[in-house]
Amino acid sequence: MKKKFDFSAEMNDAESIKITPKNEYLEEKKRLLDVNAKELASLNDNVHEMSINLVNLLDFLRENKLSIAQQMQELTEKFGQSVLDKFLYQIQIKCNETERKIRKADSYILIPHLVFYILIIILVALSSFFASIIIANAEILHSTLIWKAAIGCIFMAALGIGTSVTIQNFLDRGK
Repeated sequence: MKKKFDFSAEMNDAESIKITPKNEYLEEKKRLLDVNAKELASLNDNVHEMSINLVNLLDFLRENKLSIAQQMQELTEKFGQSVLDKFLYQIQIKCNETERKIRKADSYILIPHLVFYILIIILVALSSFFASIIIANAEILHSTLIWKAAIGCIFMAALGIGTSVTIQNFLDRGK
Protein backbone atom coordinates (compact mmCIF):
# COMPACT_ATOMS: atom_id res chain seq x y z
CA MET A 1 0.00 0.00 0.00
CA LYS A 2 0.96 3.38 -0.63
CA LYS A 3 1.69 5.63 2.16
CA LYS A 4 -0.29 8.88 2.41
CA PHE A 5 1.67 12.02 2.34
CA ASP A 6 1.02 14.59 5.06
CA PHE A 7 0.70 18.15 3.74
CA SER A 8 0.10 19.78 7.12
CA ALA A 9 3.75 20.72 7.59
CA GLU A 10 3.81 22.47 4.23
CA MET A 11 0.60 24.24 5.07
CA ASN A 12 1.99 25.56 8.30
CA ASP A 13 5.01 26.89 6.44
CA ALA A 14 2.76 28.48 3.85
CA GLU A 15 0.63 30.22 6.49
CA SER A 16 3.57 31.74 8.14
CA ILE A 17 4.42 33.94 5.18
CA LYS A 18 6.02 37.01 6.45
CA ILE A 19 4.25 40.27 6.07
CA THR A 20 6.20 42.31 3.62
CA PRO A 21 5.32 45.55 1.81
CA LYS A 22 4.81 43.56 -1.37
CA ASN A 23 2.41 41.20 0.39
CA GLU A 24 0.58 44.18 1.92
CA TYR A 25 0.26 45.72 -1.56
CA LEU A 26 -1.13 42.46 -2.95
CA GLU A 27 -3.56 42.11 -0.04
CA GLU A 28 -4.79 45.70 -0.57
CA LYS A 29 -5.09 45.08 -4.30
CA LYS A 30 -7.06 41.90 -3.61
CA ARG A 31 -9.33 43.74 -1.19
CA LEU A 32 -9.91 46.53 -3.75
CA LEU A 33 -10.60 43.96 -6.43
CA ASP A 34 -13.18 42.35 -4.17
CA VAL A 35 -14.78 45.75 -3.53
CA ASN A 36 -14.73 46.49 -7.26
CA ALA A 37 -16.27 43.11 -8.02
CA LYS A 38 -19.07 43.79 -5.52
CA GLU A 39 -19.65 47.27 -6.98
CA LEU A 40 -19.57 45.85 -10.50
CA ALA A 41 -22.13 43.21 -9.52
CA SER A 42 -24.31 45.93 -7.98
CA LEU A 43 -23.92 48.07 -11.11
CA ASN A 44 -24.78 45.08 -13.28
CA ASP A 45 -27.92 44.52 -11.19
CA ASN A 46 -28.84 48.22 -11.56
CA VAL A 47 -28.33 48.11 -15.35
CA HIS A 48 -30.43 44.95 -15.59
CA GLU A 49 -33.20 46.56 -13.50
CA MET A 50 -33.08 49.72 -15.64
CA SER A 51 -33.24 47.62 -18.80
CA ILE A 52 -36.36 45.86 -17.50
CA ASN A 53 -37.90 49.21 -16.52
CA LEU A 54 -37.12 50.63 -19.96
CA VAL A 55 -38.78 47.68 -21.69
CA ASN A 56 -41.81 48.07 -19.40
CA LEU A 57 -41.91 51.81 -20.15
CA LEU A 58 -41.78 51.19 -23.89
CA ASP A 59 -44.63 48.69 -23.60
CA PHE A 60 -46.59 51.22 -21.54
CA LEU A 61 -45.98 53.95 -24.13
CA ARG A 62 -47.08 51.70 -26.99
CA GLU A 63 -50.35 50.96 -25.18
CA ASN A 64 -50.99 54.61 -24.25
CA LYS A 65 -49.92 55.98 -27.62
CA LEU A 66 -53.00 54.42 -29.17
CA SER A 67 -55.16 55.78 -26.34
CA ILE A 68 -53.73 59.31 -26.76
CA ALA A 69 -54.20 59.15 -30.52
CA GLN A 70 -57.83 58.11 -30.06
CA GLN A 71 -58.43 60.90 -27.54
CA MET A 72 -56.92 63.47 -29.89
CA GLN A 73 -59.05 62.16 -32.74
CA GLU A 74 -62.18 62.45 -30.59
CA LEU A 75 -61.24 65.99 -29.52
CA THR A 76 -60.55 66.95 -33.14
CA GLU A 77 -63.90 65.53 -34.22
CA LYS A 78 -65.69 67.45 -31.45
CA PHE A 79 -63.93 70.68 -32.43
CA GLY A 80 -64.73 70.14 -36.10
CA GLN A 81 -68.34 69.42 -35.26
CA SER A 82 -68.62 72.62 -33.21
CA VAL A 83 -67.15 74.66 -36.08
CA LEU A 84 -69.56 73.04 -38.53
CA ASP A 85 -72.47 73.73 -36.15
CA LYS A 86 -71.51 77.40 -36.03
CA PHE A 87 -71.31 77.56 -39.83
CA LEU A 88 -74.64 75.76 -40.13
CA TYR A 89 -76.23 78.21 -37.68
CA GLN A 90 -74.90 81.20 -39.66
CA ILE A 91 -76.05 79.67 -42.97
CA GLN A 92 -79.49 79.00 -41.46
CA ILE A 93 -79.75 82.63 -40.34
CA LYS A 94 -78.80 83.83 -43.84
CA CYS A 95 -81.29 81.42 -45.45
CA ASN A 96 -84.11 82.61 -43.16
CA GLU A 97 -83.28 86.23 -43.94
CA THR A 98 -83.19 85.50 -47.69
CA GLU A 99 -86.53 83.65 -47.51
CA ARG A 100 -88.02 86.62 -45.67
CA LYS A 101 -86.74 88.99 -48.37
CA ILE A 102 -88.09 86.72 -51.12
CA ARG A 103 -91.52 86.61 -49.45
CA LYS A 104 -91.43 90.38 -49.14
CA ALA A 105 -90.30 90.76 -52.77
CA ASP A 106 -93.13 88.51 -53.98
CA SER A 107 -95.56 91.33 -53.33
CA TYR A 108 -93.66 93.66 -55.69
CA ILE A 109 -93.57 93.78 -59.47
CA LEU A 110 -90.08 94.40 -60.70
CA ILE A 111 -89.89 96.41 -63.91
CA PRO A 112 -86.88 97.97 -65.59
CA HIS A 113 -86.32 101.72 -65.32
CA LEU A 114 -86.98 102.27 -69.02
CA VAL A 115 -90.42 100.63 -68.84
CA PHE A 116 -91.27 102.74 -65.78
CA TYR A 117 -90.42 105.99 -67.59
CA ILE A 118 -92.37 104.90 -70.69
CA LEU A 119 -95.40 104.18 -68.50
CA ILE A 120 -95.13 107.64 -66.94
CA ILE A 121 -94.97 109.24 -70.40
CA ILE A 122 -98.01 107.24 -71.54
CA LEU A 123 -99.86 108.29 -68.40
CA VAL A 124 -99.04 111.95 -69.07
CA ALA A 125 -100.15 111.61 -72.72
CA LEU A 126 -103.43 109.96 -71.73
CA SER A 127 -104.01 112.62 -69.10
CA SER A 128 -103.45 115.32 -71.68
CA PHE A 129 -105.81 113.48 -74.05
CA PHE A 130 -108.43 113.34 -71.31
CA ALA A 131 -107.97 117.06 -70.69
CA SER A 132 -108.33 117.69 -74.43
CA ILE A 133 -111.55 115.68 -74.49
CA ILE A 134 -112.98 117.68 -71.65
CA ILE A 135 -112.09 120.92 -73.41
CA ALA A 136 -113.51 119.76 -76.72
CA ASN A 137 -116.62 118.32 -75.09
CA ALA A 138 -118.98 120.06 -77.41
CA GLU A 139 -118.22 118.13 -80.55
CA ILE A 140 -117.20 114.72 -79.27
CA LEU A 141 -116.67 112.34 -82.17
CA HIS A 142 -117.54 114.40 -85.20
CA SER A 143 -115.24 117.22 -84.41
CA THR A 144 -111.90 117.57 -86.11
CA LEU A 145 -110.64 119.30 -82.99
CA ILE A 146 -110.87 116.10 -80.97
CA TRP A 147 -108.95 114.16 -83.61
CA LYS A 148 -106.31 116.87 -83.76
CA ALA A 149 -105.97 116.67 -79.96
CA ALA A 150 -105.72 112.86 -80.06
CA ILE A 151 -103.09 112.98 -82.81
CA GLY A 152 -101.20 115.61 -80.83
CA CYS A 153 -101.29 113.46 -77.69
CA ILE A 154 -100.13 110.39 -79.60
CA PHE A 155 -97.33 112.41 -81.17
CA MET A 156 -96.34 113.76 -77.74
CA ALA A 157 -96.34 110.21 -76.25
CA ALA A 158 -94.24 108.85 -79.14
CA LEU A 159 -91.85 111.77 -78.81
CA GLY A 160 -91.54 111.16 -75.02
CA ILE A 161 -90.97 107.42 -75.46
CA GLY A 162 -88.35 108.04 -78.13
CA THR A 163 -86.62 110.59 -75.93
CA SER A 164 -86.56 108.27 -72.88
CA VAL A 165 -85.19 105.35 -74.95
CA THR A 166 -82.51 107.59 -76.43
CA ILE A 167 -81.51 108.95 -73.01
CA GLN A 168 -81.45 105.43 -71.49
CA ASN A 169 -79.20 104.15 -74.33
CA PHE A 170 -76.95 107.17 -73.92
CA LEU A 171 -76.64 106.55 -70.16
CA ASP A 172 -76.01 102.82 -70.68
CA ARG A 173 -73.07 103.58 -72.97
CA GLY A 174 -71.49 105.61 -70.18
CA LYS A 175 -71.27 102.51 -67.95
